[in-house]
Amino acid sequence: MFHIRENRLELRRRSDEDMPVDGSWINKTGLVAEGLPAQPYIHLDIRTPFGESVGENQVEATLAESLGPRKDRFRLGGWHIQFVEDTNLGSNHRVFADLIDQTAEVPGLPGMDAGISLEVAVEALGELLSADKSEQNFQLLYGGSRFCYSLLFLNGSPYHVLRVGEGAGAESAAKLRRHRDFAPASGRNHGLKTYLASGDALREEAAIRELQPESFDFASSVEKGKPGKDRPAAGLQANSADANAWLLHLGLAHAARQRDFAAHNRVVAERRRANGSIRTRFRFFLAIAATTLLCALLAGAYAVAIRASQSELLALKAQAAVFQAQVDSIRALRIEKSRLVEAVSDLRPLWRPPMDWSGVLGAISAALPREAGIDGLSVNRQSDGNLDLSFRAWVRDWNQVQGIQKKLEAGKLLAGISLSEQRKDLATGVVIFHVNGKLERP
Repeated sequence: MFHIRENRLELRRRSDEDMPVDGSWINKTGLVAEGLPAQPYIHLDIRTPFGESVGENQVEATLAESLGPRKDRFRLGGWHIQFVEDTNLGSNHRVFADLIDQTAEVPGLPGMDAGISLEVAVEALGELLSADKSEQNFQLLYGGSRFCYSLLFLNGSPYHVLRVGEGAGAESAAKLRRHRDFAPASGRNHGLKTYLASGDALREEAAIRELQPESFDFASSVEKGKPGKDRPAAGLQANSADANAWLLHLGLAHAARQRDFAAHNRVVAERRRANGSIRTRFRFFLAIAATTLLCALLAGAYAVAIRASQSELLALKAQAAVFQAQVDSIRALRIEKSRLVEAVSDLRPLWRPPMDWSGVLGAISAALPREAGIDGLSVNRQSDGNLDLSFRAWVRDWNQVQGIQKKLEAGKLLAGISLSEQRKDLATGVVIFHVNGKLERP
């Protein structure tokens, strides 16, 4: 059992006993994860244009091409990008694809929230080692009684995982050492550091001793503690071939909480929902007492508030009666106003007496010089009953224009005289302009 904190994992319990997964275990644990050994997987190399990432459709197409006639047997369980290398020809992506054998029985124990292959757990263990040692390139080895693992960690991310299906020994050690040759770029693998747990059985093999492996114990990442109430005595002995089996549990716990590895979960959604319902029921019963106490406190507060509100309510009712009378009065006045507005909206200006057009034309003629003329005389009635008059006139000299305006204003028949569009005709030499004004009624 690991306790997940913000940036590290604490080992709370170690035991080799088969601990049953039941409702009580699920209630006490936020996430129950299971490591699935001997699961099929494959590494894919996918090239994309420079700067573009890999999508699920590309992974499925590349996987079908790689499997060939076996594509009907396996389906994609989960995938993630392990390594990206940008070249002149594009971006090379190394993708870890987790496969599901459709002919085999569905693995998994009841009550699990996540079932993740041990290869993914080894990759997560490499991430923890990289953070603990501040190393970007290394080889991580793990030897057990039934299988061994080798992880190549390059440029700050997992590059390739090798699983040897036999226990720690000379033959498996030779295979794990040859895995270093799989690292890209000639000569790089000779500079790779090798990390091995302090009690790992592979440390006694000659092929591994030649690599001069460095030890690690995750003392800063995992709190091992002494046996006690929450930490019973460890059932795994130091001389056992699986003395470091808890490392796989550590990698599994780290992978279970990683978003990048969430797609590798083998537990069906129905089981995860069932486990969630178990925790929900457990927490529901624990919350009943607190909810009851909270409701009692709220009920007492509401009782006090209701009594205080009753006295205020009586005063507000008296004020509301006064305000309602004022509102009714204002509403009646608004109705009367709307009726008056509607009544006067149809009114139009009264008819004005006829104009003395001979006097108007006489005043215009008197204002013009002898060699002048007008045309385009028009009169328009406005909505208020007033008349607007406009005409076009021409004279021989520019200086005569201002005199015409003064004479029209002095005649007291036209008001608001304005002259516009003054121009001189080059062919005849006359000055043409427009006169606008309002007719004043007697």
